[in-house]
Amino acid sequence: MKFLLRDEARETERRTPIIPPHAAALVESGIQLDVESSEKRIFSDHEYEQAGCRLVPSATWTGVSADTLIVGLKELPERPLNLNCRMVHFAHVFKEQTGWQTELKRFSRGGGSLYDIEYLTRSNGRRVAAFGYWAGWMGAALAVWRYLAIEAGEPGPDRALVSFDSREEIVEKIKTLAGQVNSTPKAIVIGAKGRSGCGAVAALNIAGAEITEWDIEETKNLDRDALFSHEILVNCVLVNGPGLLLATPEHLSSSSCHLRMISDVACDPFSSFNPLPVYGEPTSWQEPFISLGKNGQGGNIELTSIDNLPSLIPKESSEDFSEQFLPSLMNFDQGEEWCAAKAIFEQKLKEIQ
Repeated sequence: MKFLLRDEARETERRTPIIPPHAAALVESGIQLDVESSEKRIFSDHEYEQAGCRLVPSATWTGVSADTLIVGLKELPERPLNLNCRMVHFAHVFKEQTGWQTELKRFSRGGGSLYDIEYLTRSNGRRVAAFGYWAGWMGAALAVWRYLAIEAGEPGPDRALVSFDSREEIVEKIKTLAGQVNSTPKAIVIGAKGRSGCGAVAALNIAGAEITEWDIEETKNLDRDALFSHEILVNCVLVNGPGLLLATPEHLSSSSCHLRMISDVACDPFSSFNPLPVYGEPTSWQEPFISLGKNGQGGNIELTSIDNLPSLIPKESSEDFSEQFLPSLMNFDQGEEWCAAKAIFEQKLKEIQ
């Protein structure tokens, strides 16, 4: 079995789906694992060499044999036009996103296969590996960090973010700011029982926040006054149909609203089912926060909604993801998750014929 861990095309992407200790485990199991050299990956080339991997130049994947499994995280560059290998990554094409047909035709012409990580699922529909916990953690951390910075009159994470080498950098900033303010922020997490929600709660606990945890039961009959009694709102629920509406611009200006910071971890502003239709597009690393105007008390409301939050903490998010992903990689391509991903790929190929 031949695997190749490719260097990511995105310049800001430092994460990896296979960390060095798990690379060593794959090699020990008899898999030949080549690793493309990378100047940006959070783990060094040397660590993969020590794990028993063979280092190859970046972009080697474009010329390997068709029996190689090419493992990555994010979407591919536009070249080559024909893809002949088996590839596993988040492709973002199976929900008919912009350019989905063009991307799938690359596989159709080359005879390759795509195993989209989002569709590597068990029979219960649960993904075998996801970054949800660290998305929630980072989204909540940004919100409470910004809230405390404003309270303390200190600079906050309001512009030009870069990835952090370790979560401890963020933890230290939050703890320092929390020690400078007298008040304890009241925060609410929507979807608190999910992966993202658990991460959000963990991040808010660093600041000693007073946390309310809501999930399906609490949102069936939404008590908006209770929701708006908090200063920080973290939404971790991705809604695929009508039913959940947390706030509109009119709600935010109502007399009951005390919100000052919103983190929309779900980040789905273009959906007609977005439970927070108070902004038009995701925020960015360059400008992580936008103003939503005034709340009912006359205070400013800011929102952050970044669509690649785990990339800001590449070490911890990679370690967690790789731990989840390793058993499936060991079992390529026999497990039910591989069958599920291949089935959706073949279905979508038929739709572009």
